[in-house]
Amino acid sequence: MGEIICDKYRNKRKNKLSKIGVIGGSGVLEIELFAGLEKREISTEYGRVTVEEGGAGLVFIQRHGTPPLPPHKLNHRANIAALKECGVKHVVAVNSTGSLKSSLPPGSLLLPDDYFNPWAIKTFFDDRLEFVTPGLSADVRAAVITAAAGLKVDLLTTGTYIQTTGPRFETKAEVKVLSGWGDIVGMTMANEATLAREIQLEYASICLVDNYANGVCEQTVDIVEVEKAQKKNSRILAELLPAVIAQLKKMA
Repeated sequence: MGEIICDKYRNKRKNKLSKIGVIGGSGVLEIELFAGLEKREISTEYGRVTVEEGGAGLVFIQRHGTPPLPPHKLNHRANIAALKECGVKHVVAVNSTGSLKSSLPPGSLLLPDDYFNPWAIKTFFDDRLEFVTPGLSADVRAAVITAAAGLKVDLLTTGTYIQTTGPRFETKAEVKVLSGWGDIVGMTMANEATLAREIQLEYASICLVDNYANGVCEQTVDIVEVEKAQKKNSRILAELLPAVIAQLKKMA
């Protein structure tokens, strides 16, 4: 089953892969760029996915679904397969993260150039022996960097994302160890990036730093404060994301 599925998604003709996919939360849809998108159901070998699609060649997936699922329950394989089925080539994700460094405050935007996720790895290759070198798309990263520079948006363009399984936040001891391995921590991006690479989608993520991870500073992680930071970052994203998509359209 795995071999047939993977070949199906990997071998789509290149001329059909021209749309731009966006993966994010409900706040992304509030951006004017996404006004008028229509919902439809996509059936994949891994499950059904609700996408929102528009005539401008945009396909949006709300990663947590409705009602929202916790991160360890997300059907990442269905989400990524649905984007390929819709004809998506480039994927820009938006991820909420916690900072592992006191020098990286909430409100920062970071474009990771690598990630660390040696556990609970999601794959399309459960039933076949195949090895893929993971990574993030140079093309999508270039589009984000160009867009941010044009808007004079402060964007950190290097950093390592570490994925934990969730759904709880990390302990102080865990954060102390993780801070020696990377810069930000989240629960979803690495799964998406690995799966996208396996079926040849160009994927990168704009990571919004919404809080300090547990123990980085004196305050404990407060979900109310996280939500406040998310709203602030969303205002920046409302300007940046349309510019990124405009850059990606030039590559399609």
